[in-house]
Amino acid sequence: MEYRPDGPFWGLVHPAALCADSPFDCPNEDAGVCLDPPGGGKYYECGESSLCRRPRVRMMGKQKGFTLIELLVVIAIIAMLMAILMPALSYVRKQARSSACQSNQRQLSLAMNLYALDHEDKTMPFSHQPGEYWFHHLAPYLSAKDYKNNPEAHIEGVMKVAFCPMTKRQELSQDSFYGTASLAWRFLGGEGSYGLNLWLLPDDPIYSADFPAEYYYKRYSDAPGNAPLIGDSMWVGSWPFRDDAMPGDLTGDGGYGAIGSPSYPHGQGYFMGRFCLDRHKKAINIGFVDSHVDRVPIEELWALPWHKRFAPNHDITLP
Repeated sequence: MEYRPDGPFWGLVHPAALCADSPFDCPNEDAGVCLDPPGGGKYYECGESSLCRRPRVRMMGKQKGFTLIELLVVIAIIAMLMAILMPALSYVRKQARSSACQSNQRQLSLAMNLYALDHEDKTMPFSHQPGEYWFHHLAPYLSAKDYKNNPEAHIEGVMKVAFCPMTKRQELSQDSFYGTASLAWRFLGGEGSYGLNLWLLPDDPIYSADFPAEYYYKRYSDAPGNAPLIGDSMWVGSWPFRDDAMPGDLTGDGGYGAIGSPSYPHGQGYFMGRFCLDRHKKAINIGFVDSHVDRVPIEELWALPWHKRFAPNHDITLP
């Protein structure tokens, strides 16, 4: 739009002087005339001044869509990106679950420390009575005081810390069953996917005759900070020995037996197998006596001080 500076009305616009078929105002309502010269365009003759504009041009180009080949190329690129990103996203998801598992075990480890402080440096007695197993005794320190009387009401609440996020509950009718690398166990009304190092429970009227008394940590403070307290397990607890064999299956579906018929014998030579699960990429998470939590490769389980006389065994290979 151009205002021609050849008269006294240059630069002025009179809102009342509207020329039909145009949005431009003429400065002189009485003298304004809309003209269409042969050369094209429009201008307004307004007495001694003229208001001119360039012709309005509307570009009506043909709208072009995607061709079939272009769509196929885009789809192929998206598929390639998904193939690249999906493994990375799966890895991130598993890492997040492993971190949540470590958080759970840290809470359980702290609860055991608080229990020992309240009970003269001793852990709970070993028992097979309903409501008296180790997870029942720890529940009040996790704000689940009524857990022993009604475990089911707390499993989806505070006591969810007893489950590794890599596992899920089994909808079975039995009162007791093993877990696996991806499934939780059930015992004495409780459920979970972690097992306790039972060398830390010396008050054991049931199995004490089966094990050397000098192997137990009599007081909680007798155990070194790097002694395992709790870890990923297919059962509620175990008494690992340095000469225990590596199970032939790490999924928990077979253990020392055949796939589909799991076998974890109660006897020296097999106790470490309860912790040998491929739950975190050929490793498990372990909460230690000093309350720190680490990811430990399965073959390195034999290097930890499970009991007072435990000598590291480095001659271990994975199946």
